[in-house]
Amino acid sequence: MMMLKKFALGLMAAALLAVSALSAPVFAADRPVELNNGKLKDNRMLIPLRDVAQNMGAAVEWNQKLQTIEIQKDDIEMLLTINSKKVLVNQAETELDVPAQLINNTTYVPLRFVSQILGAGVDWNSYGQVATITLEGKQLVVYVEQVKLLAAEKASAARLKQLSDKLNEAADVSSIKQIRTYFKPYFTDRLINTIIRNKGLEFDYAFKALVTNGSYRTKTTGSFLQSLDTSHDAWEVYYIMRDTQIIKENGVWKADSVSFTEGKNPISGA
Repeated sequence: MMMLKKFALGLMAAALLAVSALSAPVFAADRPVELNNGKLKDNRMLIPLRDVAQNMGAAVEWNQKLQTIEIQKDDIEMLLTINSKKVLVNQAETELDVPAQLINNTTYVPLRFVSQILGAGVDWNSYGQVATITLEGKQLVVYVEQVKLLAAEKASAARLKQLSDKLNEAADVSSIKQIRTYFKPYFTDRLINTIIRNKGLEFDYAFKALVTNGSYRTKTTGSFLQSLDTSHDAWEVYYIMRDTQIIKENGVWKADSVSFTEGKNPISGA
């Protein structure tokens, strides 16, 4: 039992490190690639061009002298120039709605670029400040880069525990009569609608400990992560992660969406 407790602590630490990875699948092999370095500028989502293009299977080449970036995918060749809206696609000229720009030595372009030029499907979630890009069966999730908030601006530990407890209750709502009224102080309408539609959450587990004490993309959006060991055998421990997206509505932090990921890790020494 003591060995399993120590392993659980190690698992939580490993999961925290995995969440901060910029361009690697997190927890499960079939999970979309996640990037955490998107930018929000003038209410427009900007994406890191090299990271996005390469994860979509394109070759990228940067010319420092000319301040250009060349992208090649299949039979498509693109050439962008920093601080210019013009893009050459197979020698034909088109325009971005805002210029390509260099931020901390990384080229950023508007989110619309991947749909306009690469032909990818794009979904922008303004609540979670996250973009989902889909191309040829590959999916890429780009989060707006985290911001540093003062302690008073963050959700308190007591509030996160409160939200966690209410999510545990929402796993099965069959005994709750006024679901919307009951959860209104804790969840957004979007999450309440999802819970009502699905008659609860995907998994009926009671999570307690937090892997993270809250991470924040903007002053009004963030998330917290929880881990729970579900079973084990002689060789592996099986676990499930609950990732809760939170937003600040009228000065109050509420849960906005919930996702789960299952996984397993080998027992040390087994």
